[in-house]
Amino acid sequence: MTEKGGIVVLDSQVLVRDTDFSRLALTWEQLAQLMGEQGDATTPAKLRQLAEKTRRAELNIAFCGHFSAGKSTMINTLLGVSLLPSNPIPTSANVVKIRGGEKAARVYTMNGDVVTFDPDTEMEKLKQFAVDGDTVESVEVSYPGTLLDEHSSLLDTPGIDSTDAAHKIATESALHLADVVIYMMDYNHVQAEENFNFTKTLKDRGKPVYLVVNMIDKHIDFELDFESYKESVEEAFATWNIHPDGIFYTSLAEPDHPENQYVELKQKLLSLIAGREELVAKSVRSAAEHLIEEHVQAVKASHAQTRQELENKLDSLNVADVDSRDAHAVAAALEQAQAIMQSLGNRTAEARAQMEKELGVLLDNARLTYYSTSEAAASYLESRKPGFKMGFLFAGKKTEEERQRREEALLAEFREKVAGNLDFHFKELMSKQLQAYELRDEDYHARVHATEIVITGEFLAKHIKDGAASREYVMNYCTDVASAIKLEYRRAGLAFIEEVTARLATNMQAESASQQERLDVLREMAAVHGQLASFTASEENTRERLQAIMREGEQES
Repeated sequence: MTEKGGIVVLDSQVLVRDTDFSRLALTWEQLAQLMGEQGDATTPAKLRQLAEKTRRAELNIAFCGHFSAGKSTMINTLLGVSLLPSNPIPTSANVVKIRGGEKAARVYTMNGDVVTFDPDTEMEKLKQFAVDGDTVESVEVSYPGTLLDEHSSLLDTPGIDSTDAAHKIATESALHLADVVIYMMDYNHVQAEENFNFTKTLKDRGKPVYLVVNMIDKHIDFELDFESYKESVEEAFATWNIHPDGIFYTSLAEPDHPENQYVELKQKLLSLIAGREELVAKSVRSAAEHLIEEHVQAVKASHAQTRQELENKLDSLNVADVDSRDAHAVAAALEQAQAIMQSLGNRTAEARAQMEKELGVLLDNARLTYYSTSEAAASYLESRKPGFKMGFLFAGKKTEEERQRREEALLAEFREKVAGNLDFHFKELMSKQLQAYELRDEDYHARVHATEIVITGEFLAKHIKDGAASREYVMNYCTDVASAIKLEYRRAGLAFIEEVTARLATNMQAESASQQERLDVLREMAAVHGQLASFTASEENTRERLQAIMREGEQES
């Protein structure tokens, strides 16, 4: 508690922070459970480790670098006690964690055993375990009186230049739990590409990274002044778009070296430890985000074999002018093919309807009766009345001749009008139907032009009806004859339309078969893309679900 103006106030900030960290830890455990339910065998364990660290609000400062960079010696110097081996050979296959607190040294084995040592008298035994990456899971040392407290620790990681896969796994595990990374480099190997790649990975994860260029006592000033050397280091990292949170130049061999920033490095560590809670709060969130993405990648990996099989299937499917791997192109081609198939199914009926419509328009617009036609019809009808008679002498013969003349006159009138106003246009219309649907048949054209609707006396006679020979009757008679003529042309036209339709249907069947084959392949492609899309959606849904849980946990904190 604290005293302000004589009033004692309970300092509840720590309690609030503890509650915040506990809630976050529960959120990480919830995420771990969901990830485990999805078959992820690796990431949940990391999240549970993160939850344990979060609950303790523990600050982890990881020391990384090459074997020759002097990490262990630097840590021993900073601590003021020799807890780590400093031989210039790869010694530690495991991450060694050193923290403040009561003296203890523990080795956690793969089978769950814990071996305890006295860090003052039995550290050589501990070192033997530290090089055993096959049976040892982790090594922890707690020691009082250093710059560390029980909530702060330094992590000594295997060299990043190790070719041992176990070393790389150990380093990765440390970085997963690290809140800050101190990346140490030998003076002579600063611009090694491996340094740039590793530090860029750390910065991309959102980790605070401080670079330590060690062994600067190797610098020869007359070759290059030290300021120019420092500029070259900073420029090299900037070229890789790497912007470290700080760079320190140190020498443990020559503590009095004028450019030695060992003291500044130690002060930075002390300030980091002092700001532990804020650093840890930010770091664990960033780590959780990274683990969510790592889990999504694990989900993707679980889909990888099936995805590859589906992609191989796409490569085996071929449709002209369509890239089987392009989902949008496949969807567009499928839509087009379906439209074409529907069109083909309707095309024959639509063609028939169109041809019949054009024939109907032609017949409706063909004018076959004029004034002259009505006059000829009136004269013809008069000759057909009972009692019609011409003259007295040879009346029978003259009457028959007059009837014949009037009939011929009406026949000539209708034949002329049909020839000029209907027959020519009819044959032209029927001839073009094949061409309109890209069909060829010379015999068809010959038969169209050979079409003849014969108008005979019998044809005229059978349309005479009983009744008075009024003007209205004459007009109706002419209309009946014209309609009867058009009916004959309609019958002939429909026969030709039926023929064209049958030819068109045959062609449509062949085209439909080809189009159906294309459609079937496109549907198969689309189905494969649908399966691939479902994997992508599942992966994205996984990410969104986990991020939502994380956001909810952060809001509660």
